[in-house]
Amino acid sequence: MDRRRDSRRDVAYQDKQLVIRQTSQPLGLRLTGAVDDSNVEAVGGVLDSTLKAHRGCDVHIDASGLDFVDVSGIRALVSAAERVDGGRHLILYGVPPLISKLMSVVGWTDMPALTISDSEFPDNGVQRSDDSVE
Repeated sequence: MDRRRDSRRDVAYQDKQLVIRQTSQPLGLRLTGAVDDSNVEAVGGVLDSTLKAHRGCDVHIDASGLDFVDVSGIRALVSAAERVDGGRHLILYGVPPLISKLMSVVGWTDMPALTISDSEFPDNGVQRSDDSVE
């Protein structure tokens, strides 16, 4: 039971279809489930608070656990990248190829603060906790 409680401490947001967990190495967020109009405001809020809390640092987003993301979810990520200050970056991992292509076609991948990485999210040896949506 303690292990389950420990894994809940890093939850920044959770609803019936999405869990957002904070990561520390690297600093960022892991999204699991689905992002759509029903929870996109919460996603934007978590992104904003993470960026504000960690000024001066790049923020890494693990999107490999997303089963679905609509245009409003993509736009929330892009909007967060638009608000990144200084030489920081919002680095996305695990973006499905079709979404990456869409972001490229509309020019979002040309944003200086937004990076879509081809590599896996760098867990630095940290095991993933139970990311299932309950």
